[in-house]
Amino acid sequence: MRERINRLARGIIDSETPKLVLKPERLEAVVQAGEVIRGEIVVSSVNNLHIKGLAYSSHERVQVVNSAFGGLRNRIVYEVNSKFSEHGDIIEGSFYLITNGGEREIPYSLQVQTGNSGEVLGQLKTPRDFGNLARREFNTALRMFEYQDFTEAPFMQDARIRTIYEGLKGRIGRRNLLEEFLVALQVKEPVELTVDTRGRVYEKLVTTVEDSIDITASGWGYVAVEIQTDASFIELKSKEMTDRDFVNSKSCVIYRILPKQLHRGRNFGRIKLRSLRQEFTIEIEAEGEGTSAKDVETDADKQIDRRSLVSCLSLRLDYEAGACEPALLVHQMMKEVERLRAGYPEEPWIRVIQADLLLLGGRKENAAMCLDEARDSVLSHREEQPERYCFYQYLRLKLTDGEGEQKESLCRYIRTLLWKDGQRNQPYLLLLLMKLDGTMALNPLDSYNSLKKLFQNGSSSPFVYAAAARLTEEHPELLSHLGDFEIQLLYLGIRKGITSLRVALKAAKLALEVKYYRRLLERLMMRFYESYPEKELLEAVCSILIKGDRKNKGAFLWYEKALKAGVNLTRLYEYFLYALPEDYAHSLPQEVLLYFSYDKDLDSRSRSVLYRNILLYMNPSSKLYQSYTRSMELFAMEQLFKNRINSRMAVIYEHMIYKDMIDEPVARVLPGILKAFRIRCGEPRMKYVIIRYVELEAEEAYLLEDQAAYVPLFSDQIVILFQDSYGNRYLNVKHIKMPVMDKPDLLKQCYQVYPDHPMLKLEECRRIVGRGVENDLQAELLEETMLHMRLNSVFERQLLQAVTDYYCREAAEDRDGMGAFSCTYLVQLDKKALSARQRQQICETLISQNHMQEAYHMILDYGSQYIQPARLMKLCARMILQRLFDQDDLLLYIAYRVFRAGIYDSVILDYLCEHFNGTVSQMYEVLIQGVKDHVETYDLEERLLGQMLFTGCCQQMDSVFDLYIKRKPARESVVKAYFTQKSIQYFLERQDVDDRVFEYLKQALGGSSWRDDMPTIYTLALTLYFSTRDKLSEEDRQLCKNMTGILLAEGLVFPYTRDLSKHIPIPEDIMDKAMVEYRGKKDRQPELQIKIEPGEDTWHSEDLRRIYQGIYVKQTVLFQGETMEYRIYDGPEEKSRTLAAEGIVECDHKLEGKENSRFAFLNEMGAAIKNKDDKRLAAAMEEYLKKSAVLGALFPIE
Repeated sequence: MRERINRLARGIIDSETPKLVLKPERLEAVVQAGEVIRGEIVVSSVNNLHIKGLAYSSHERVQVVNSAFGGLRNRIVYEVNSKFSEHGDIIEGSFYLITNGGEREIPYSLQVQTGNSGEVLGQLKTPRDFGNLARREFNTALRMFEYQDFTEAPFMQDARIRTIYEGLKGRIGRRNLLEEFLVALQVKEPVELTVDTRGRVYEKLVTTVEDSIDITASGWGYVAVEIQTDASFIELKSKEMTDRDFVNSKSCVIYRILPKQLHRGRNFGRIKLRSLRQEFTIEIEAEGEGTSAKDVETDADKQIDRRSLVSCLSLRLDYEAGACEPALLVHQMMKEVERLRAGYPEEPWIRVIQADLLLLGGRKENAAMCLDEARDSVLSHREEQPERYCFYQYLRLKLTDGEGEQKESLCRYIRTLLWKDGQRNQPYLLLLLMKLDGTMALNPLDSYNSLKKLFQNGSSSPFVYAAAARLTEEHPELLSHLGDFEIQLLYLGIRKGITSLRVALKAAKLALEVKYYRRLLERLMMRFYESYPEKELLEAVCSILIKGDRKNKGAFLWYEKALKAGVNLTRLYEYFLYALPEDYAHSLPQEVLLYFSYDKDLDSRSRSVLYRNILLYMNPSSKLYQSYTRSMELFAMEQLFKNRINSRMAVIYEHMIYKDMIDEPVARVLPGILKAFRIRCGEPRMKYVIIRYVELEAEEAYLLEDQAAYVPLFSDQIVILFQDSYGNRYLNVKHIKMPVMDKPDLLKQCYQVYPDHPMLKLEECRRIVGRGVENDLQAELLEETMLHMRLNSVFERQLLQAVTDYYCREAAEDRDGMGAFSCTYLVQLDKKALSARQRQQICETLISQNHMQEAYHMILDYGSQYIQPARLMKLCARMILQRLFDQDDLLLYIAYRVFRAGIYDSVILDYLCEHFNGTVSQMYEVLIQGVKDHVETYDLEERLLGQMLFTGCCQQMDSVFDLYIKRKPARESVVKAYFTQKSIQYFLERQDVDDRVFEYLKQALGGSSWRDDMPTIYTLALTLYFSTRDKLSEEDRQLCKNMTGILLAEGLVFPYTRDLSKHIPIPEDIMDKAMVEYRGKKDRQPELQIKIEPGEDTWHSEDLRRIYQGIYVKQTVLFQGETMEYRIYDGPEEKSRTLAAEGIVECDHKLEGKENSRFAFLNEMGAAIKNKDDKRLAAAMEEYLKKSAVLGALFPIE
C-alpha cells in the first residue's frame, strides 16, 4: 500500500490494474460440528498483473490464516472453527479482499451439522419422523441408528428415548435392536405372524415329498423365526427365517418327507415355528409303506422285524426270570414267532426259535420238524454264526434227551469258543454253557465272576443280569459291594421279581457305605422301597439323595417320609429344609424346629426358608418361637446389609424390621428392599432383566431364576429390558411386575433418618426440574447430584438448565451487580457440556455481574453469536479499558459488531478508530461517526485515504482528504498521491472534480520558477481545466502559457489544446488541423481507417499515434467543406480486433486571433469557389499573395 502511494506521489500512473478472478465467488458449505476445518480461496490475475492485498473475515468463527497476500495466483487459507457449535447453526459473513485491483466481497454461509448424517438427523424432530424413515428406508435408518452422532437428532433429546437407546446400543442383532427401539417408541406395532397350522397327512409314501407352510406377516419391520422338527423323517430346508425372506409380507417354510426314515405304519412328527412373541406347531403324520418278504430276502443283512423280535426276547426274559406263568409266556412267545414266520417265511433262524418254544410246550415232534427245516442252513453257516449252531445242537440234545459224550462234546466246543484267543465276550454261549454244564452250579462264584467279566467287556444283555440275579438270590454272599454290575443285576432282579427282601436289605446296607451319588443306585433303592416298604430301604433312599445333593420336590417327599418313619440319618433335617417346596403351607415338623433351634449351621437360603415358616405358621408366644427371635433379627439385619430380597426375605423383613431399629446405616439400604418388585418374565429364553433409570447413566442387571427376579424400583421413570443367553436385548416382552413389600411407614422413616439417600435426592431433583429451582438449597441439591451421581446426559442437561436458569434469574434481580449474589458456581462450571443457549445465558449473567474477564474467555472459547449486543457493548467497553486499548482481534470484532448494531460508546468508537481495518465503506462509517462524536480518530483518516488510493475505491475520498488536511498533520507523499489520483480521475477518467483540486494544482505548479519535478498529469489536468474556462486571470494565463509550452515541446497535443487558443497563442499547425482522440490500452496499438470526402471513396489506414498513457491522437488537415470519416479497431490481437469507435470530423478551424492567416485565406478561396463568388475569390487571392510576399521577405529561403 505504501509503495502504491509513493508511486502516485511521484506521478507514476499504472495504466492498468489487475483484474481479479475469485474461486469461489460465493462460499456455501456444510461443516462438521466440533472441528477446525481449513479451506482456501484462490485469487488469480487475468491480465498477468501482480495482485497485492489483504484479506479480512467478518465472522469470529472464520479466520484468515495469513491476511497478506501477493502474486499472480494466490491461495488464501482460512479456518472455520465449529467447536461448540450446534447442529443447524449458520455461520454467515463475508471475506473482504482489499487489493490493488479493487475491493471484493466473498459471502459465505456455512451450515453446521453433526456427523455425516447431520442434515438427515436434523429433520428427525419426533419419533414418528424416524419411524417413517425406517418404513421407507429400513437400511438407512439402521445405519443411522448405529452412528455415534445419532443421539444428536432432535427427538433423541428426550430422556426416556435416550435411555431406551442406551439400553439397546452396541448389542448383537442390529436389526432386532432397531425393531425393539421402534416398537418401544410406539411408532410401529410388532410384526405378527399368521401361520397355516392345519395338520398334514401323507399316506403310503414311496418317494420324497416336498411341501410348504405358508406364513403371513402383518406390517413391516424385523422378525426372526426359529424352525424346528422333532422327527427324523422331516427334513427342513432352513432352520431360521427373517424379514428378508418375506416378499409382500408372505413367505413359506419348505420341508421334505423322507420315506427312508419312515417305519411301517403311521409316523408322527411336528414342525415348530417360534418367534419372540409367538409359537406355532404343525402336526405331521406320514404312513410308511409295508416291506414285502421278497424285499427282506434280498436285503443284504436279511434282518427280520426288530419290533417283533424284541417283544419275543422280552417275553423270553420274563420266562427265564419266572416273572409270570410259564405256559402263558410260552403261548405269547409263540404268537410273536408266528408273526415273524408269516413275515419272513424263508428265514431259518425263526424255525430254530420256534423249535425251542415247541420244546418248552412239550411238542417234540413239531420241534423236530422245525429243526430239520433249519438244519442245512445252520450247518452251512456254523463258522460264521457259531451261537446259532450251538443253540441248534442244544435243542437237538433236549429233543433226544441226549447225555454223556454228545453233551460233553458240545460243552467242550462251547468252552473252546468262549475262551478262544483269551476272549470271553459271548454272553449267550456262556448262558448256554451254564444250562448244559451242571458242574458250574457247584462253583457259583466262578459263574458269577464269568458273568461279571462279560459285563466288564461291554456286554449289557439283560439275560446276563437275570442269570447273575438268580445267583445272588441263591447265594447272597456273592453280593459284597454295589458296583455298576451289581446295581444293574439288582435293578433287573427287582423289576422281574427275582430279588427278595433279604437281598434288598443287604443291598441297602451296602448303599449306606457308597461314597458317591449314582442315579441308577437312587432308582434301585426307590424300586426296592416300592416293593418292600421297609425303614432300612427308606434310609438307603434318603442317604443316596443326600449324597446326590438332591433338593427338588421329588426328593422332599422322600425326606418327609423318612422323618415320619423316624429315620435317623445324618443331615436329613438339613436336606428336608433344603428341598422344602415354595408352596409348603403349614408349619415344619416339631422335631425339625427343635433340631434347628440348637444347630443353626445353615446357609442363608435355608435359614430364610426356616424363618419364613416360623414367622408364618408358629405361635409367636410359644417358647420355641422365642428361642428363634434373636437369630431371626440378626439374620434379617445381616441380609438387609447385603441387599438380599425375595419372597421369603420379604416375610422376614416385614416381621423383624421395626421403625425404632432404623438408624442411618439401615436407612441407607432398607429403601432398596422396601421398593423391591418381583418381575416375572413370560418368555423362558430370557436370562436377565435389565433396569435403566431414565435419570441415570448406569444400568443394573438381575439374573432371572425360574423366570423371576427381585428388583428395586424407586420410581416409574424406568426402562425394563430383557436379555437372552446370547446377549440379545428386548423391550416388548410379556412380564408381570408386583411389589414385594408394602411398608410406607418404614420408607418414610428411612428418608427421615437418612435424607441424603441417592434415590430420594433423585426424586427430589425430578420434582425441582419440573417446577423450577426456587431457592439456593434446591440449587445446591442439583449441583451435588450432578457432582456425585452418574446421570443420563439428557437429564444432566435438564439439571444444568434448571440451575443456570435460577442463578441467571437471581443475577437479573441484582441488576447493578453490586448485591449479595455470587457467580462462583457459574464461573467454575464446566461449560463444554452446555448448549449454546445455556452458555449465552451464563455469559450474559457474568457480564451483568461484572465478571468481564470470565465472560471474555467464554466468548473466546464458545463464540458470541447469541449474546445480546447491549451485553456485548458493556463487556467490550470494560475489556478495552482493562487492556488499556491494546489491540485484540476478538475485541475488534465485538466492537465493530456492536457499532453496527448502533449500541456503542465513546470508548468503543475510540478503539475502532485506533485499530479497526476493513473495507473502505466500513472504515469511512467509523471515521464519520468518530468525527461526529468528537472522539480521537488517531491515524484513521490517513489509513482510510491510503486504502482508497491503493484500491481505487474513491467515492468518498474528497471528504476524507478534507478531514485529513484539517485534523491531522498531512504527509507530503499522501497529499501528492491524492492530487495525482484526482488528476487521473479528471484527465484520464473524465470525472468531475472539485475546483479546490485545481487551486492546489495552481499553487503547486505556479510560482516564480517552474518546478520540473511536478508530475505531468498535474499539467495535463490543469491545462484541460483551463480549456474549459471562459476567462483566465493574468496569472492563470501565464501559468497556462508556460505549461502549454512544455506540453507542446514534449509533443503532448490533444484536441483540447486547440481550445486553449482562446487564452493563449497556439501554433497555426495545430490550429489548422482536425483531431481524432481515442482512449484505449497502453500496451495495444489500435488501427485507424479514414475516408475524406469529397474526393475519397475507399477507406485507408493511417497511423494513430499514442500521446500519453492509453490516449491516441490523429491530426489531419481538412479544408473548408471537407469531412473525414474514421473507424478505429482495437483488440488484444490483430486477428481479433473489433470496431471500437467511429465518427465524422469536419473542418472546424479555431480563428480566434487568426482570421488573417494564410491558411484562413486558402479556406476563404475554397468557400468563394464553392459559392461561385468571383469578387470574394479575387480578394482572398490578393490577400494570400500579400501574406506570402511578406513572409518571403522576412524569412528568405536560401
